[in-house]
Amino acid sequence: MTAANAPVRLRPFLAAFAWPIGLLLIVLLAVLDFRMGSKLVNWSDVVTFPTRPTSLAQTVLETIRAPRLVAAIFVGAALAIAGSVFQSVLRNPLAAPDILSVTSGAQLFLVISTLLLPVAIPSIIATTMGGAVGAVACIALAGGFRAPPGRLALAGVAISLCFAGIASAIVLLADDRASGLILWSAGILDQTGWSKVLMAGPAIIASCIALLLIARQLDLLGLGEQTSASLGVTRTTTLVGLIAGVILAGAAVTLAGPIGFIGLAVPNALRAIGVTRHHRQLPLAALWGANALITADMITQLLAGSGIIVPAGVAVACFGAPAMLLLLNTTKAGGESRMAAPSTANRLSLSMLSSVIVAVGLLVIIAALTIGDGVSSSFGALVANLDLRAPRLFIALGCGALLATSGVALQAVTRNPLCGPETLGLSQGAALFSLIALLSGLVPGTSMFQLVTVAGALSAVVLLMVLGPRRSPQKLILAGIAIAASFGAIGTIIVVEARLQTAQALSWLSGSTHGRGYDDAWAMLPWLIVLASVGLFCSRQLDALVLGDEKARALGVETDRARLLALLYAAFASAIAVSAIGTVGFVGLLAPHAARLLAGPRHARSLPVAMATGAILMAVADLVGRSIIAPLELPAGVVTAVLGAPFFMLLMRPTASRKTSVS
Repeated sequence: MTAANAPVRLRPFLAAFAWPIGLLLIVLLAVLDFRMGSKLVNWSDVVTFPTRPTSLAQTVLETIRAPRLVAAIFVGAALAIAGSVFQSVLRNPLAAPDILSVTSGAQLFLVISTLLLPVAIPSIIATTMGGAVGAVACIALAGGFRAPPGRLALAGVAISLCFAGIASAIVLLADDRASGLILWSAGILDQTGWSKVLMAGPAIIASCIALLLIARQLDLLGLGEQTSASLGVTRTTTLVGLIAGVILAGAAVTLAGPIGFIGLAVPNALRAIGVTRHHRQLPLAALWGANALITADMITQLLAGSGIIVPAGVAVACFGAPAMLLLLNTTKAGGESRMAAPSTANRLSLSMLSSVIVAVGLLVIIAALTIGDGVSSSFGALVANLDLRAPRLFIALGCGALLATSGVALQAVTRNPLCGPETLGLSQGAALFSLIALLSGLVPGTSMFQLVTVAGALSAVVLLMVLGPRRSPQKLILAGIAIAASFGAIGTIIVVEARLQTAQALSWLSGSTHGRGYDDAWAMLPWLIVLASVGLFCSRQLDALVLGDEKARALGVETDRARLLALLYAAFASAIAVSAIGTVGFVGLLAPHAARLLAGPRHARSLPVAMATGAILMAVADLVGRSIIAPLELPAGVVTAVLGAPFFMLLMRPTASRKTSVS
C-alpha cells in the first residue's frame, strides 16, 4: 500500500467504525462531563443520580450539570446537521451556519430582542428570524445558491462584520444587562435549569426528523441541478433543507450563543471517509458534532478548574480553524483570477480628481473640527474644542490612509477587489497583540506598543505563509478567514480572563479615537510618511502582481518574493492603524476599490487616491460616531461596519457582472 492510496483504502474501515467509536466515545465523554465542573459532586453522586437522593449534589446535577450536558449534545448535533444540509443544498463544502451568517444573524436578533424590544419574545423565534435574515443576505450577496466557496465565505464575512457592528453598538449603549451578553456572544454552555433546553430541544428534534424524511432527495441533489430535477427533486427540497438548517442553527444559538466551525468540519470529515448518503451522514453528523462540543466543554471546564475562564465557542474556534485550513487543501477554489480594469468612460482627469478630493477633504476637516458634542458656532468655541477634536481628526485621517494602503497591497496580492486586512487576519492579529500590550502595561501610541502590534500582524503573515496555500490567491483569503477566527477567539479568552471592563474592551476592539491626543498623532506620523513613500516606490511591482503570476514573471518580477513583501507591507500599515485606534473594518476594503474607479488600475495613481479616500472615510465615520448620539459616542469601527456593508454589497454586484468571481 502506497502513501497515496493509503487514505483511500482506510475509508471503508473508518466509515464502518464511525458508529461504534462515536457511540462509545459519547457515553464516555458524557459521564466525564457530567461529573466535571463542581467540587460538590463526587463519583458516588453520579452513580446514585438516577435514584434522585435528597442532597445538594443531586440539586446541582439536576439543575446545572444535566441541562448543560444535554445542551452540549443538542447544540453540537444541531450545528453539525445544519452544516451538512447547507453544504448539500448549496453544493458548497464551505457552507456552514457561521460562514452563511446564520449564526451572526441569530446573535444580532437575540441582542435586539433582549435589549431593545419593550416586549420579550421567545428566544427561539428571535434567533430563527435572525438566522433566516443572515442566510438570505449572505446567499444573495454571494450571487445565489450556486456561489463559489470563496465568494460565499467573503459575503459571510461582510454580513457578519455588519451584524457584529450593529450588535456592538447596541451593547455599548445598553444597560447592565449587556455584560452578560458579552460572555454569551463567545459561546457558553452554562444553563440554569431546563427552560432553554425545553424551548430549543423540540425544534431541534423536529428539524432532524424533517431532514431524515427528505434524505433521499438530498442525495439526489449531489447529482447536479439538471439530473436531480429530472429525477423529480424540486425546489421544495432546497427550501425545506434551508429552513430546517436555519432552525437548527437558531436553536443552537438560543442554547449556547454563537459557536462556529462544528458545522463546517464535521460534515466534511464524514464525506472525507466516504459517508455521503444522508440517511447515514445526518445521524453520524449529530453524533460526532455532539462529541466535538462535549470535548470542547470538558476542555473549558478543565481550564476553569485552574482559574481560567474559556467559553466553549472559543475553544471550538481554536481547534476548528486548523480544520478549515486542512479543508482548503481538498476544496476546489478556482484558478487564478484577475481584477477587471474599471471603466474609463466617466473617469475624471488627474487635476479635476485632485481638486474634488481636496475640496471634500477640507469640508470633512471643517465639519470634524466644528461638530461634536454640540456645534462650535464661533471662533472662540472652535479654539476651545480644538485640543479635543484636532488630535482625534489627525488620528482618524492617518489610520484611514494606512488601512487603505494596506488594502491596496492585499488586493494586488490576492488579485481580488473584495479583500482587506480584516479578511486575511492582519487586523485581528494586530488587535490580539495590542490587547496583550495593554495588559502588559504598555501605553497606546508609544513605540513599544506599536512594535508589539506590528508583531501581531506579522504573525498572521507567518501563518498565511506556513499554513495557507501560497500559490492560490483565492484559497489564501479563505485561510485568512480561518486565521482571523483563531485570533478573535484567543482575544476573547484574554478579555474574559483579564477581567477588563466590558465597555472599555469592546470600545477598543471596535476601533475608537476616544481619548487620543497629539502625542498619538505624532507617533503615527513617521510611519505614515515612510509607508506611503514605500508604497509609491513599489507601485510597479503591485501593477505586475495584478496581472497574474505568468505575466508578472515575464516582466521580470519574482512573484513569490513580491507577494511576501507586499504582505509584510500591508501588515505594517494595518498594524500601525490598529495600534492607534483598534480594529476597524471595511475602510481597507472599500477605499482601494473607490480609488480604482476614480483613478484607474495603475497603483502610482490609485494608491494616493486610496489613501485620501480612506482618510476621508475614517474621518467621516469618527465624526458620525461622536456626534450622532452625543453626548454618548459610537466607536468609529462600529460606524464603518454598519455603513460599510451596503457599499460592500454594491461592490460585489458589479464584480459578478464582470465575471471576476471569487471562486
